[in-house]
Amino acid sequence: MKERRPVSMGQRWRRISTQSVDDNRLELALDSLPSIRNPRIRILPGSIRAEMEGVMGSINEVSIHVPRLSTRIWSQVVRVMRRSSSMQESLRVGRVPRSFDRLIARISGESITPEARRVSSACTCGTPDSPCRHVLALHELFARRLDERPWEALTLRGVDLKKLLDESSHDAHSEDLPPLAFGSREEPVLFPEGEESDMDSALSPGQISSLLGRQQIALFEELSAAITSYAEGEREPGENS
Repeated sequence: MKERRPVSMGQRWRRISTQSVDDNRLELALDSLPSIRNPRIRILPGSIRAEMEGVMGSINEVSIHVPRLSTRIWSQVVRVMRRSSSMQESLRVGRVPRSFDRLIARISGESITPEARRVSSACTCGTPDSPCRHVLALHELFARRLDERPWEALTLRGVDLKKLLDESSHDAHSEDLPPLAFGSREEPVLFPEGEESDMDSALSPGQISSLLGRQQIALFEELSAAITSYAEGEREPGENS
């Protein structure tokens, strides 16, 4: 059986940026890359911006825009990350593990890599093609950067990685979560690293509660009360409390 290799952040970006582009236009855009001198690319929360200098000395201002991830998800993300040392370690060295991407998708309802319909672009070249070859070239340049610097996808989506890691590095046992079984360093695998699972379904409130350990606490309390009630029922009449 052929081994399935994980799809890189750069490959995922190429997929969404070329969905509606025919092969001829894409080939022309890629052919123009060597003639674009000194592309100055800036990765900002919500946008990729570049000034591209052409062979005749013209300067085109090119930009790609994506929505930032909602700030409301991070408290839940941090609680789960505190229970996964491998996820933290990967992010600290600049990798974006698939498990982290799936965690974001299931809590927020969207992946780190945005859907194609949520990506917009602009260019000052004035050509009628949409997207123009400069925008397509910028997509490819960014995809190549992601192959070397996958964390820039987080910067683009408005993720403050340093703050996220600082908050998730707190001791997980200081919270009102049940202890990890058998002294484990992290939760069982939250989401596998393979490519087969869906990425577009959000967790229900009940599933999120279970993922964050809230339902387990209530279950333990109910179990403890049941054991106490059973023990009291087994006592003989007149037996001291």
